[in-house]
Amino acid sequence: MAALDALIRRVCLAMLYVATGAGILLTWFVAVAAVMRYVVGSPFPFTEEVVGLLFVVMVFLTLPYCTIENQHIRVTILSDRFSGRWRTLSALGSLVCVLVFCAVYGFYSFNFASLSFWLNSTSDIGRFTLWPWMATMPLAALLMGIAAFLAHRRGHGKSDEPEPPL
Repeated sequence: MAALDALIRRVCLAMLYVATGAGILLTWFVAVAAVMRYVVGSPFPFTEEVVGLLFVVMVFLTLPYCTIENQHIRVTILSDRFSGRWRTLSALGSLVCVLVFCAVYGFYSFNFASLSFWLNSTSDIGRFTLWPWMATMPLAALLMGIAAFLAHRRGHGKSDEPEPPL
């Protein structure tokens, strides 16, 4: 299990680097579009499509890393007040919710991406093939589910803070 954990961490980190690159490119395209609009009079026609696709990549490829490193925003106002057994059940319930979400979202996003592949869908203006961009969604759902399970197994579902007095 430790080898799987290390492998998934490396894959999630690599995806984070790709997402960071997408964020840098997104910023570059927005800046170039602004300069083109005000200096030349019109931006590249495909800029909005590229920015949208890069945003999708940036968001979805970041999710597995945030999950495995427990960097998501969590609302624990109630669960932090639980003691021992209830805190464990709360963490388990949270894991089940994440896994159900990942399964449902992964299923539908896979169908969406595979339909795009079979139809050879392209964007309207730039004629970019869409399925590789869409494939980040089921990939992220799969890795996020695995990462959530591994993080739970390592004990990220439990708070390191002492239990509050009743």
